[in-house]
Amino acid sequence: MSRLRAVQERHESALLIVRNAFDHDSRVLRAAHTLQSLGFETTVLAVFSWTERRQLTDHDGIQVRRIGPTSRLAWFVYSHVSTLAPISAKAARSAPHKLSLEPVKRLVRPFMRWVSTLVYYGQGVREVRRLAPELVHCNDYNTVWIGLAAKWLCGSRVLYDSHELWPDRNGRPEPRWWLLLCERFFVRHVDAVITASPGYSAEMERRYGIPLPPAVCNVPDLTTAERASLPPERADGTSGRVAVYVGGLLTNRGLEQSIRAIAKVPGATVRIVGPSAPAYRARLDALIEAEGVGDQVEIVPPVPPSDVVRTLADSDVGLCLIQPACLSYVLTMPNKLYEYTLAGLPVLGSDFPVIGQFVRERGIGLTVDPEDIDAIAAALRELLDPVRNAEFRAATASAAAEIDWNQEESKLIEVYRELLPAGRAA
Repeated sequence: MSRLRAVQERHESALLIVRNAFDHDSRVLRAAHTLQSLGFETTVLAVFSWTERRQLTDHDGIQVRRIGPTSRLAWFVYSHVSTLAPISAKAARSAPHKLSLEPVKRLVRPFMRWVSTLVYYGQGVREVRRLAPELVHCNDYNTVWIGLAAKWLCGSRVLYDSHELWPDRNGRPEPRWWLLLCERFFVRHVDAVITASPGYSAEMERRYGIPLPPAVCNVPDLTTAERASLPPERADGTSGRVAVYVGGLLTNRGLEQSIRAIAKVPGATVRIVGPSAPAYRARLDALIEAEGVGDQVEIVPPVPPSDVVRTLADSDVGLCLIQPACLSYVLTMPNKLYEYTLAGLPVLGSDFPVIGQFVRERGIGLTVDPEDIDAIAAALRELLDPVRNAEFRAATASAAAEIDWNQEESKLIEVYRELLPAGRAA
């Protein structure tokens, strides 16, 4: 039996590790499908979340295994500490005897974070020893120790996929020097590195003195039929005055600024689509109430990645007002930019190096200082003007024709092939 045939019959396994529930992570799902198309038995190692408590699920033939707190008591404590939130201003006025739980959060959360991290690493190492995968795709910094354990214990080949600049990310609780030290160690001991933004690749090359990592951007994977129908037609066949945000509901994503700005744009609305933690959702609801824009803001549940572009088609402007809270955000290339473009929406984006270049070079919208509420409101008024909206839509339709996941996937496949045994690479 030839060596190639022996490798093919062994059915190599691949493991993608991500520290989220995987239910809305389109980047990891696309990578899993790519590995599956290369003939790998593909598994995703994810974690439990508020919305997904099943240990095993199946996504189009890809097995998803979730790990996390191992007892009901541990989950109860972890979930309740994570969702502690201050009482709203309205509740404080109506019941002044109630106290904010913010001090409790500050005391308990660091301890719970370290405990949950140790539990996560311990369970992750146990899983990779059990599965012994040939290839491990680590999604972000917080999975790489498990990937390196697979490399040292099982001989796995390891890819580090940097979705963001982890030492410079939003809401970083760990000491930056520690994260830089660990990441410098990671990039020298894994077998390959990729990023989600050209800005990240350039920064990691400069920071760690490594060859420029390939940037595999978060382009939606659309079928031929879906691409033929782009941009999707509005359900009512008319234009309107709806600005939409799609993605995780998190601080520093421009949601607060959008809510404040929409009050200055009469007759317009903001639609916010995506998952959120209960505490942050409560903060947004309190802001909407305080600004008096309850009839101008709509928050709706997330939709599956395959439905995002179609869901956006009923809107008129896509919001990408990332705040300059950290270098990771300043250099980001968010997948929502591609989703808005494919849906035919003009974009209102932050005037940052990568986002700004994408919007300006294609003429698909406007960029502003994302902290300037008046500038955001003025840009919204221009983008929602019927004449200007039509002009930007024409440019967006041209730009959409250039966006193709196959181009990004070819880069990812090339990286995978460099990690594979000679037989599989053939």
